[in-house]
Amino acid sequence: MTNSRTFGDVLARIRKEQGFPSAHQFFKGVGGSKSLGLGFMSYWDMERGKKLPRSWRLKAIMASLGIGEHSSEARELVRAYFEALSGSGELLNVLSAPASGADLPSRELAEAATHRALAQLGVNLTLDQWKLYTRDLVTHFCHSFLSNTSGWVTVGEVAAATRFKPAEVKKALKALAAGKLIEFSKDKARGLFEGKVIQLLPLTPETSPVRTALRKNWDTWLETSKRVACKRRTIRMTRENLGLYRQHLEKAVNLAEIYANAAADRKDSSIYFIDASIFKVLPRD
Repeated sequence: MTNSRTFGDVLARIRKEQGFPSAHQFFKGVGGSKSLGLGFMSYWDMERGKKLPRSWRLKAIMASLGIGEHSSEARELVRAYFEALSGSGELLNVLSAPASGADLPSRELAEAATHRALAQLGVNLTLDQWKLYTRDLVTHFCHSFLSNTSGWVTVGEVAAATRFKPAEVKKALKALAAGKLIEFSKDKARGLFEGKVIQLLPLTPETSPVRTALRKNWDTWLETSKRVACKRRTIRMTRENLGLYRQHLEKAVNLAEIYANAAADRKDSSIYFIDASIFKVLPRD
């Protein structure tokens, strides 16, 4: 198919930007054929420009890469896909023309540049590491503490911050070290991802139990956590505008990484959880 090489190049580049150094690591890391619905060689042929996926399979690939349907990466990949199918991008230029009320190009460029810079810092955990990470509250939040804290930390310090018993903390740290999520030596531990951004789980059937465990752990933890800020608004909007707004909201949450400082003085800093949610409230279903 014409231009399938370009599509493959774009796919491979986005895969690397999302923290997967090789095609095989990506394939195995997201659950393989169960998530993507194809074998490794078929996927690799796409990256090498030898074939194009069916449209429904491209959607599964984007979900596994962790890129939203309205993201700049998704638009670039879909554009390359349809250019490969049609042989040119002439008709697509009609769709890419800015609509009335659209964001200023400078703003879009700034957001895209920031996202790409953060993507370069991305690391991906394996599915087994995610399962270990979320197996219980102690393991989950010991890892969260270490991932957001620079240098070596004693078992006592982790216990004091999380309010878990030292024996529980030590058991969790040993398990995390065995899973290659942290380093642990005698009475001290440190995270392995300082200066990095742990990429979110891809939205695939294989990761559904882990995502459920994540939500459950956070819901339990937040019940006794202090709310620092809250901004709420009720508004009517179309599905199209909701999609546009979701893009801005997701980018705003991701931009919090710019303000992260794992090496900050522990007496003058805290670890915050940012939760941006949208609820459909009326009409009632």
